[in-house]
Amino acid sequence: MLIVKSHVAQRIREAREYREITQVEMAQHLDVARQTYLDIESGKTEPKVSSLATIADVTGRPLNWFLYGESTRSDIAFTHRDDLNNLLFLFNQLPLSARNLVMDQALLLAEYMVIMKSSDTDA
Repeated sequence: MLIVKSHVAQRIREAREYREITQVEMAQHLDVARQTYLDIESGKTEPKVSSLATIADVTGRPLNWFLYGESTRSDIAFTHRDDLNNLLFLFNQLPLSARNLVMDQALLLAEYMVIMKSSDTDA
């Protein structure tokens, strides 16, 4: 599934507005300048994983919802929220080259899973 940057930005704005949090307050939660937060919310820049986790925490939305729009209680992002937040914190501590390697491998695994699932349904 493709993650569209503009959809993530729109969901960030929707979650903030739903909780009646101002842009300035959200920037303070993220410990960034207001303009930096505006760039995230407008889709001009992508949020760091740690920032997205903080936004999820502040707004009470599952992290998965920001990426895919899913929000049911059966979502892994909802049922394992603390574990995922810990994993995201640790991931963010890795050097950029290691994070890129992990993401590349995760994408390859996801592509493989999609191919395997489609070959199962074709058989």
